Amino acid sequence: MPKGDGVDESSMNFLSGSDRQQVQVLPAALEDYVGAENPVRFLDAFVCKLDLRAAGFQFPKENPQGRGRPAYAPWDLLKLYLYGYLHQLRSSRRLEAECHRNLEVIWLLRELKPDFKTIADFRKDNATAFKAVVREFTRLCRQLDLFGGQLLAIDGTKLKASNARDQNWSQSKLDKQLSRAEAKLEEYLQALEQADAQPEPEARRSSAGELKEKIARLSERKTQIQERLKALAQTGEGQLSATDPDSRGMKGAHGHLVGYNVQGSVDAKHHLLVTTEATNRVVDQGQLAEVVQAAKAELEIKAADVVADGGYYKSEDIKGCQELGMEPHLPAVENSPSEREGLYGKSDFGYDAAKDVYHCPGRAELTRRREVEDKGRKLFNYDNPKACARCALKARCTKAAYRTVSRWEHEASLERMAAAVAAAPQKLAQRKTLIEHCWGTLKWLLPGGFLVRGKIKVGAEVSLAHFGYNLKRALAVVGLEKLIAALQDFKPGGSPSPTVSFGNQSFIQAVASAKTNFRRSIRLVRTLYVFAKA
Repeated sequence: MPKGDGVDESSMNFLSGSDRQQVQVLPAALEDYVGAENPVRFLDAFVCKLDLRAAGFQFPKENPQGRGRPAYAPWDLLKLYLYGYLHQLRSSRRLEAECHRNLEVIWLLRELKPDFKTIADFRKDNATAFKAVVREFTRLCRQLDLFGGQLLAIDGTKLKASNARDQNWSQSKLDKQLSRAEAKLEEYLQALEQADAQPEPEARRSSAGELKEKIARLSERKTQIQERLKALAQTGEGQLSATDPDSRGMKGAHGHLVGYNVQGSVDAKHHLLVTTEATNRVVDQGQLAEVVQAAKAELEIKAADVVADGGYYKSEDIKGCQELGMEPHLPAVENSPSEREGLYGKSDFGYDAAKDVYHCPGRAELTRRREVEDKGRKLFNYDNPKACARCALKARCTKAAYRTVSRWEHEASLERMAAAVAAAPQKLAQRKTLIEHCWGTLKWLLPGGFLVRGKIKVGAEVSLAHFGYNLKRALAVVGLEKLIAALQDFKPGGSPSPTVSFGNQSFIQAVASAKTNFRRSIRLVRTLYVFAKA
């Protein structure tokens, strides 16, 4: 028994490890190290079912002469990445290390050990193809009836990019930097003129030399800022990022960050993600219709209810969703200047469609007077100056000479949504419980933000995390056994790769049984050998 620090451990009641020199009767085959209930078995079976060529994955060039070292199969590297993002292993160097020490990965890749460069290049070269893998898993989940397709929640979350905050500039930020640099440069030039006017002492000559160095650095800094302003003007974008050109500065849950705004939709039945998309738009407004259209196509449904927060409120998007057959439920946004001042809001004015007039709180009729255009939208203004002049409620209604109410030409779409929200307020209340925890898990799968740079490669990370989240949810809902059983009847978008064809199922079961019996015989022989040797 080992001893430490002069203490006899043999006299203490501690658990004791085994002797490292003891001969162990370990399983003879790698298959025995991974249990039947291990989710890694699903990853192996699922990838073998896919047609990776049809999904858009790049295959090595044909080499009929057999020259050089053979390449790694795309399905093996795909299995490695799906496993990695399922367990927060995203770095190519970490994945390379797992190929040498992780029994699950060793089993999954059949003892293949690709280097980190090969692993990293696979993610880079197939960035757009990972979305097809997510789509096939969605089809499998639909086969298991895990998607309801009746209520969808839409939301976005901000994730940090591989770009520091001081390497991101907006027009206003550059203008401020330029004005500060010019002011400081003017200050140093004036100081230099004063120093040159009194050239006698050595200390003053030294001070003038230091000022010239500072002026040179500031001039270089000013030129750099001007070049960035020029580049910003040429691109026509609102921001400029040095490290990841596609990233943008935006306000996140915990302050300002430079990153991406990931948009997603989740189905209410089992909280499975339907779609995810990495965007660099700094706000959610204007993205609702696009996300809803993508979710509708993914689930192949004709109609559903959609819930989202007030950040998505845009009249055109609401109308667009309704035209798609997707009924939006958004909270009312109080953007009226009158409401902010404590006066009567537009909701206090009732519209009579038959007469095309508004009824004000004072029971007067406001009729259509003029047509205007605001930000590409056609608006109609309604008013009644005579009624306002003698109205006893005017002080509570407007500070102008008379009250004007504007109506969008498709205002009926907004009224239709308001009626739907009022009829079923519980749907809107479900939004947070449906999607907020999805973003929490997605951020857990992508700790610290994105590792790669560029919108396309960032999209690959989002797709891999999307797959990891949905697999975790599916395992929690139906379990591994049902998932693997569903693969027997699963037909992906393309036919399975011929190199991984399964053949007759009864024959496979017979071979598996024979292998199991053979391994048991080998273990028995080894055990007898060890005892005989002892």
